Amino acid sequence: MSSHNKLLPVIVALVAYIILLYGINLPFAGQHDWNSVMYSNIARNDLRYGLLATKLGMATNFGQLLPGEKLGFFTHYPPLMPLLLAGSFSVFGITEWAARLIPIISAVILVYFTFKLVQSIWDTTTALITSVFLTLSPILLYYSKIPVHETVVLGFIGFTLWAYFTKRYRLVIIGLILSQLTSWAGYYLSLYLPLHSLLFSRLPRRKLVLLFFIAPFMFLLHNLHVYWLSGSEAQQSLWEVFLFRLNANPAAQAYGMTLGKFIAREAGWISLYFTRIMTLLSSLWALRFFYHRSRYLPISFSESIILLLLIFGFTHNLIFRHLAYIHDYMLIYALPFFAISSAVMLLHFYAFMRRSTPYAPALIFLILVLFSVERLSYVQKLFQTGKVNPAVPLGKDLAAHTQPSARIAITSVEFMRYYDVFVSYYADRRIAAATSIKPEDLVNFDYLVIPKIHDLVTPQGKQKLFQAYTYVDTPAGLIFNLHQTP
Repeated sequence: MSSHNKLLPVIVALVAYIILLYGINLPFAGQHDWNSVMYSNIARNDLRYGLLATKLGMATNFGQLLPGEKLGFFTHYPPLMPLLLAGSFSVFGITEWAARLIPIISAVILVYFTFKLVQSIWDTTTALITSVFLTLSPILLYYSKIPVHETVVLGFIGFTLWAYFTKRYRLVIIGLILSQLTSWAGYYLSLYLPLHSLLFSRLPRRKLVLLFFIAPFMFLLHNLHVYWLSGSEAQQSLWEVFLFRLNANPAAQAYGMTLGKFIAREAGWISLYFTRIMTLLSSLWALRFFYHRSRYLPISFSESIILLLLIFGFTHNLIFRHLAYIHDYMLIYALPFFAISSAVMLLHFYAFMRRSTPYAPALIFLILVLFSVERLSYVQKLFQTGKVNPAVPLGKDLAAHTQPSARIAITSVEFMRYYDVFVSYYADRRIAAATSIKPEDLVNFDYLVIPKIHDLVTPQGKQKLFQAYTYVDTPAGLIFNLHQTP
């Protein structure tokens, strides 16, 4: 490979990095940023208590531990992602941008290795167009800033697929382990890569067996780890959430999801997050693929790659339909399929148009421009969703006006139902909802807070509080010190 071809993937990745940096400094307040505060708090605990105390697990406690209190752990996912956030925090400090940097780097790694893969199997032009579809897709433009398992694993998956299709066996093993330490979706590759090899690549059987058995070994390791963290309750909790995400228990069915609603919502999100242009091009690729099968044409190796990406991209959503029904970003696993198949079909269209018009290059450029702006206004609205979140300023006020060990009650159950993790993260305090402002019901708290955005306390109730306690009036809420009188 020439030095030019070796440098080009780096240039493409650098451009993608610059583009995806947009929004890196935004507070954790936007759509699905509850993931950001949850996992950033876990990473903060790793630094606060140390990895020996957290046992490499996801400790979820907010605020300082009280004497005799133990850490609580979230055990429903593999542990690597918050540890990467903790590493970023240890280097750059505990800031929003330090947390968002991890999924951005993961997305850039995906772009880099997808470019190298497409360049090696197809050509440089296809790789460049694929990179445009990847980087400027609405789902990556926004969700590459959300530190959650599904975004952070993207780079490892891209690395694994490149290593597999370019026959770097040892790197495939490393990629599978890293992917499965980050997200459950990585486990599917331990099944799909050996199956693909049996049909198309013909790796030695002993190598395929090892790839396959990485997944059960990693799952056993995960279960031993969570048992160490929480005992047998961890397995019971994992089983319950498994049924919930399958839509197989009453709690999940309360959401009213049906097969028809699921298909309609997924189709709408596909059109929204991958654009109508990419959806159309990928659909044309699928129609062309099945047409060739009806003519009994063999599946080419390049077609087998896109087919694998199609199956992998939708496996998680089809199995865990309830999870996919309420989390739009679960579709992000399908992004490599949409990007590569769209690029391939666009160049088929170009080859056809070139025979009849000299304006074929201009038409391709126009399609790419239309793709890049089709959902731009929606992406801008996504970045603005945090402006209406009242918990961030309230949390910062609580951090400024209360002690680190404070126990805080907020007078709105409804407020806490929607914003509990946000206000708890930015306050870095122990916060709970209060159903009463009677003194006898507040003995376990140090402060009482009335959020101004959701003020349910009567004027008479406020007057009693003003008379009984000292308070601070902030733009976000009234903060009463329950241990000080006027």
